[in-house]
Amino acid sequence: MSKNLRGFLDSVRDETVFIDEPVSPRFAINAYVEAYERRQMYPLLFFNNIDRKKVVINVFASTSRMGRALGCREGERVSAKFFQLAAKPIPPVTVTAHPYDVNERDISSLPHIVHNELDGGAFIDSGLTVLKDPESGALNMGIYRQQIYDEKHIGILADPGHDAQLIIEKYSKLKREVPVTINIGLHPAAYFGAVYRPLGIGGEMDAAGGFLQEPLEITGGQEVNIPYLAQSEAVIEGVIEDPSLVREEGPFGEWPKYYSGKQRVPIITVKRVSMKKDFIYLDIAAAFKDHLNLGVNIPHLASVYNSVKAVSPSVKDVRFGYDFAPLLYIQMKKLNEGDAKRAAMAALATEIAIRMVIVVDEDVDIYSDEAVFWAVTTRASRARAFTIIEGALGNFLNPACYSGSGENRTLDDKVIIDATKPIAGFPTVAGAPKDMVASIMRKIGAPLQS
Repeated sequence: MSKNLRGFLDSVRDETVFIDEPVSPRFAINAYVEAYERRQMYPLLFFNNIDRKKVVINVFASTSRMGRALGCREGERVSAKFFQLAAKPIPPVTVTAHPYDVNERDISSLPHIVHNELDGGAFIDSGLTVLKDPESGALNMGIYRQQIYDEKHIGILADPGHDAQLIIEKYSKLKREVPVTINIGLHPAAYFGAVYRPLGIGGEMDAAGGFLQEPLEITGGQEVNIPYLAQSEAVIEGVIEDPSLVREEGPFGEWPKYYSGKQRVPIITVKRVSMKKDFIYLDIAAAFKDHLNLGVNIPHLASVYNSVKAVSPSVKDVRFGYDFAPLLYIQMKKLNEGDAKRAAMAALATEIAIRMVIVVDEDVDIYSDEAVFWAVTTRASRARAFTIIEGALGNFLNPACYSGSGENRTLDDKVIIDATKPIAGFPTVAGAPKDMVASIMRKIGAPLQS
C-alpha cells in the first residue's frame, strides 16, 4: 500500500499528544504549539475536535520525527539521509482516481484556521499546490500560503523568484485562466518534495518520490485539467480566472518569526472540494519550529548541498547555523585559495533565504555553533576574509530585506566569511591524541562528535 498520512501517524503515536476537548480554530492551535515549544518540547499534536474536525500539527517540529518519515536508521544523520534521497528522484505514476466520500463546491467543510494573533484572517498554509507550466507542460508542486476570503475564494501568495510566480505570469501574458489543485494531508515525505528546489520548473514530484522511496501517485482532476495527489485527505480544485486581478492579502506570521506585511495576490475560485468522510487536516504551525523545519531548513539544505558539491567537490558537509536558514555553514577540505568563496557563492545562488555563509575547514565541527565561531575568531584573517555582496535577491519574508524601487522588498546584502586557515603555514590545533579522547568518551558514555 502506498505511503499516506494515516500510516505515518500510526507509526509516531509514541510522539503524539491527543487533545480531545473542543479547541477553537482561532489562535488556540498555535497557542498549544507555542506552550510546548517554550518548554523545548515538540510533540505531534492531534486535535480531535476543531469545530468537530480532526487536525494534526507540529509534524515537522522534530528533526528526529522527520528522520522517521525518511526511514532513517538509528544514529543516521537526518540531513545526510536527505542528501542521499534527493539524489535518487522517482517519477510519479498516474493511478485510477481514488474515490472520496464527500464532494462539495466550496471549502465550508474544511477548517478555517487563524494561526497567530495579528494574522489578516484564516489561511491554508499546508496545501501542496500543483500548477502546470503553459509552455512546457511541466508540473510544479509547492507550498504557497492561501488566505481564505470566503467559501469560494482564496488568495495565493507566490513568492518573488519562485516557480509559481513565473507560471502565473506566463498565464497572465497568454490571457488564460490558471488551473490549480491544492492537496492537503499526505505523508510527510511528499511535503519534503514540495519544498525541494530542483533546477528549472518541475521536478518536485520526482523529488517527492525519492523522499517517499516510492512513486508519488497522481490522478486527473475532476473539474480542472491538472492532476491532484491521489493519497490526499482532501483536495481543492480551482482556477485563477484572471491572473491580473488581485486582492489584498496578509499579514501572516512567517518562518522568520515576524509578521509579513500586506500584499496583493491573485485569487483562486474554488470549483470542487473532495474529502475523505473522516478526513484528517494536516496543518503547519506558522512561525514556529514546525514551519521553519519544513519550509526552509532541511529540505532546502539538500538543494544547497547538491549545488555546492557540484562546483566544489571537496566540500564535506553543510548545515544551517542555529537551525536557521539565513545562516549557512560549509565544511570543506580546501585545495586552493579561493575555494571557500567559490563554494559560498554557489550556496547564495541556490537559496535566496541565506544571508550569511561561513566556510570552515574539515577539522571544524559544523554541528557545534561554538566551534564554528571559534574558527571565525581565530582563522578569518584580514579584510579579504569578509565579503559583502550588495543588492542580491533575498527572501522578502525576512524583514531585513529592502526595496530598490517600488514596494517589493526583494533586495538583500549577503555576507561571506572565509574562516578557513591558509593551506600552509598555520599553527596546529592543540589537543590530546584523538583516538585516546574517543576511547575515553566511549567509556564515559558521551556522544562522539566528528
